[in-house]
Amino acid sequence: MRDVVKTNVKREQNRKRKRRRRRHTSLYLFLIFLMVIGIGVLLSVTLLFNIKKIVVKGDVDYKSEDIINVSGISNGDNLVRLDSKKASDNILASMIYIESADIDKQYPGTLVINVSRCVSTAYVECEDGFLIVSAKGKILDKVKEMSEQLLIIKGFEPMNETPGTYLQSADEQKNSIAAEFLEISGNEEKHKITSVDMTDKYDITVDYENRITFEMGNSNDISYKLNLAGTVLDEISDDKKGTMKMVGSNQISFRDKDDKEKSENSNRIPIKEEDMPSTEMTETAEPAEEIPADDGYSEEEYSEDDYYEDGYYEDEYSDENYYEDEYSEDEYYENDEYYE
Repeated sequence: MRDVVKTNVKREQNRKRKRRRRRHTSLYLFLIFLMVIGIGVLLSVTLLFNIKKIVVKGDVDYKSEDIINVSGISNGDNLVRLDSKKASDNILASMIYIESADIDKQYPGTLVINVSRCVSTAYVECEDGFLIVSAKGKILDKVKEMSEQLLIIKGFEPMNETPGTYLQSADEQKNSIAAEFLEISGNEEKHKITSVDMTDKYDITVDYENRITFEMGNSNDISYKLNLAGTVLDEISDDKKGTMKMVGSNQISFRDKDDKEKSENSNRIPIKEEDMPSTEMTETAEPAEEIPADDGYSEEEYSEDDYYEDGYYEDEYSDENYYEDEYSEDEYYENDEYYE
């Protein structure tokens, strides 16, 4: 009986020893793995992946050597430790006419800097002139007068005017509105936007080719509204001028300028000079008796017939009512063309 008990105890002890050995073995392997990883990282940031070659790609007005110098990167720097964003920001801040600078790490030892040229995209009205900006809103220059056919942005309220920095408005919402118009303007080829007025961000006005004004309302769904406007412009002949206006969320009304002018002119009835009532007394009319100021004169004592018999005529045709317009602007809108 005692031998059986001893045997069971030894078996239990052996099982415990085996479990401890397995746990220790797993721990040793994990520590060895961490050590290998640590050594690899250490070698990567010290001896391995150091820059041996720097290449600049892109058509810009700056020398490759100058771009590399302002980036802060040099041969021998480690690719793993290199701060790509900082290098890119250095280039964009120092090189005004570079629109983008992308850093491409090509292991084991090559660095490629891809740069693109800034393209003048719009004039932004400022207090005493205009800011020339790129498609990404980078300020390229400040001028007194416009000399190119670029998009004109009004009512932006720029806070800074320093070349090399980016547009910032006193109204944060206008930053996103301007950015969207700059992007769309750069890609729009068929219907060229001449100007955008965002003075009132809830009543934005877009001008197409100085002939069609689009009252698009607020800044919600700008791309959709402009696409809808483009569809309407496709149906309007190139010689027409007028105003488009958003109606609801999916309709645009169009008011033809020429039709409005014709309608207004047809409603104006000019009166010939000979038909105008004379303001002078007729030859047969007797001079009117002077009425003392204090004789108690009142309108009741002089009827309309008496008034005219005395030779007085009242000129009821002032400059304001010389032309009579029977159609108000609200009535005119009832005849607008609607596009959905």
